[in-house]
Amino acid sequence: MITEYDKFPDAIKQFDILNSSEIHIGVLHDKHLQMIAVVNNDGATIRAKNVPYLMVPTLGKNGKKGYVRLKEVHIPHRRFMEKTKTHNERRWLSYAQQETMKILAGDMTAMHALHYLGNLATEQMKTEIIKFANPANAPLTVANKGKNDPLIDTGALRDSITYQIVPKTM
Repeated sequence: MITEYDKFPDAIKQFDILNSSEIHIGVLHDKHLQMIAVVNNDGATIRAKNVPYLMVPTLGKNGKKGYVRLKEVHIPHRRFMEKTKTHNERRWLSYAQQETMKILAGDMTAMHALHYLGNLATEQMKTEIIKFANPANAPLTVANKGKNDPLIDTGALRDSITYQIVPKTM
């Protein structure tokens, strides 16, 4: 009896799992942080509504909190999501090819491969957020934050990046 073929039915089941699953990566569980992620990724112009000015908090030179009146604030796009995909897609495909061979050999499950890839992509997106430098913060933002770190203020956005394995939508 040829033992290589003994694992074939299990491999077919594992490939069925792969073919019916997808990995969602990003801010998945916090609506407020989802909005912040989209605004930072896509850019936005925020205008005063029902009042003449936006009141933007700021720290004065004396260290006291004050406000700056602005008609609008422009947030440039900082496409960290697309950069993550662009910078890592080949690595993900290479990993998927390697894991396919392990699944065929019976040395790995589809769920293990999906979780590994989800963790990998999550860490890569967090790294992209940390590295992001251009476009820089506006001078008022730098003054308020005390640093020019476009996608990190408290770290909540970066820390909210996660993944989820879900059934594939047709």
